[in-house]
Amino acid sequence: MADLQLRISEGNEPQPKLLWDSVWRPNEGVADWALAGNEPLNVGGLRAQQALHTAVILALFTDARMPEGHPLEYLVGDGDRRGYWGDGIDVRDDLGEAALGSLLWIFERAILTEEIRRWVEVVALEALAPLKQQGIAARIEAQAYAQQAFNRLDLHIQIYGRDGAQLYDQKFADLWAQTATAPRAPAFGPE
Repeated sequence: MADLQLRISEGNEPQPKLLWDSVWRPNEGVADWALAGNEPLNVGGLRAQQALHTAVILALFTDARMPEGHPLEYLVGDGDRRGYWGDGIDVRDDLGEAALGSLLWIFERAILTEEIRRWVEVVALEALAPLKQQGIAARIEAQAYAQQAFNRLDLHIQIYGRDGAQLYDQKFADLWAQTATAPRAPAFGPE
């Protein structure tokens, strides 16, 4: 039987932030939790030093549910609208909360075109909009760069504070992974 260890000082001293850090592993296309290591107030816990990066990773790479009637609905070939299960439990509109995630997952089977590249930017900005609504950011920029010869799409995210200072600057490389041929895209909607 394993020994259980209680943190005796827990609750008596300042606690770390609860937004846990994630470690982005680009060559695997996944994020994983980062362990706290030797943080004296968080022994055995998860690291909490990069809350904004963690929020961006969760917003972009959690699968949002495809809404009925969305212009990109044609890309959901198998009928699975996905979505984060936690959104069905506790999303409080009265507190300004929104569903978590993005529709970036729908592009994995789409043909890489200029129109799709522009949609990736729109979808990324929609997913990151709660950061502006919550006052964390004053401006968010998303630029998608397509390299059609290599069937590759990279996404560059920049976030700025109210004073104009850049708070975040991250490039997500090789976001694109075409796995099948998709139906022809309808005309681009949002501008």
